[in-house]
Amino acid sequence: MKNLLLKTIAITLILLLSSTAVFAGAGVPEDAKGQMYEEAVSALMEKGIITGDTDGSFHPDSDLTRAQACIIIVKSMGAPSAEVVGTATQPAAESGFPDMTGYGWAEGYISYAVKHGVTKGYPDGTFKPGNKVTMNEFITMALRAADYSDETLGGTWPLNYTGKAADLQLYKLIPAPLPELATKWMAAQFTHSSLELIEKANPPAEDQALLPETPKGVPDTANMEFDKGRFNLEMTAYNGKELADDVVIYTYGQEKNYKSTMTFTKKVADYRLETVNKYKYTETPAFYRVEDNKIVEMVLPKDVGFTGRAYGVINGTYASKNAEGDTVTGLNTIVAGNEVKWLGEKGLTGIPAKTGANSYLSGIVYELYLVDGEIRSIFKSTESHRGKVFDELSGTAFVGIDSYKNNVVKLANGNLFEIKDNATVYTMDDADRTEYKVGRQANIKSGNEIRIYDMTDDDNEVSGDIVVVLLK
Repeated sequence: MKNLLLKTIAITLILLLSSTAVFAGAGVPEDAKGQMYEEAVSALMEKGIITGDTDGSFHPDSDLTRAQACIIIVKSMGAPSAEVVGTATQPAAESGFPDMTGYGWAEGYISYAVKHGVTKGYPDGTFKPGNKVTMNEFITMALRAADYSDETLGGTWPLNYTGKAADLQLYKLIPAPLPELATKWMAAQFTHSSLELIEKANPPAEDQALLPETPKGVPDTANMEFDKGRFNLEMTAYNGKELADDVVIYTYGQEKNYKSTMTFTKKVADYRLETVNKYKYTETPAFYRVEDNKIVEMVLPKDVGFTGRAYGVINGTYASKNAEGDTVTGLNTIVAGNEVKWLGEKGLTGIPAKTGANSYLSGIVYELYLVDGEIRSIFKSTESHRGKVFDELSGTAFVGIDSYKNNVVKLANGNLFEIKDNATVYTMDDADRTEYKVGRQANIKSGNEIRIYDMTDDDNEVSGDIVVVLLK
């Protein structure tokens, strides 16, 4: 395991030597202090929606680009970091626009904004991320994030959106008439005025029961196509064909029996429901049905799935049948921000306990070694053969959070650790400690407790890739 003391010293030196690190940006930038928009800037910085520039200033009169505008609005929506910047083991979704070279830092946000109807590309298929965003465009994006749309507003753009903003009294401090381009301070001020509406329209995901193991009915395989191919890295396409966001995955039988003339039983118990999240880079035969040029339903063999190492938390165990009909133990997990049910191999050992000091509900992140979607081994960071990669930075128990600014968390014991922008956050309510949920970096705040895990393949890298936060 990496030496925790050396890590703490290293991150402390980095912070002391950097003029743009946490101490320079802990408060409102100097060029925003005393300004009429200081309150808006301060509130948005506190929530991590906006940041100062690399020189520690805010540059309030600078114009925004379309890419920057997307980031502000999407962060206001509370988008899960796994979707917009990916995780240590899962890349962010690509936008599909051809003109994103040099804008990889914004692509996940742009993809999220387009997917949720906040903005869209140009008729020629481009997005033009570097174009300056107009005030009309920014107002439109903010109101669309607040669940208004062309259909609900009617009228003609941009008057339908600018008029609605006036009705909602969102123009506090914004000059009249509206300027053509959105400056950074105007964007901050308008976002601050709209934030309550945006947050109301985008509440945290409601608790959802895990996908049931047995489907309600048998899939109609007679109307499906047969193919052999591979899921892509992002699990958004199979054999080059796009998957619907709500694609339904059934599993049935063994891979060795799959062929185009295959017959299926009509017994519901022979099928199992799965999520697409367990098929990263999986090569498999499949039956599938297409609607509107997207795969909406698939039938896959039970003995295929991701091969490699997955990192996440465990929410429980269950008993099931594998492809050979053996009774095995499975794990309910959250991996890379997604709920996934993995089957264990026959006779799997090393399954952690549900109760006790080192139970799977005590904030521990596990490494799962998988072959064809089946768990072969379970490791804690101290047990992993990849100990130089998978390491717990903050100790072996929850530690209180003193503060969190500019991606650096100060713990109650005085230690400082950097948290990556794309860190996966899991939370647990201290009141019951019965399950983990996908969280947000906003959960990393004073009063809560945290465990921090590093998964970067570099001995000199000291930042957290996965954090578990105990909500007080």
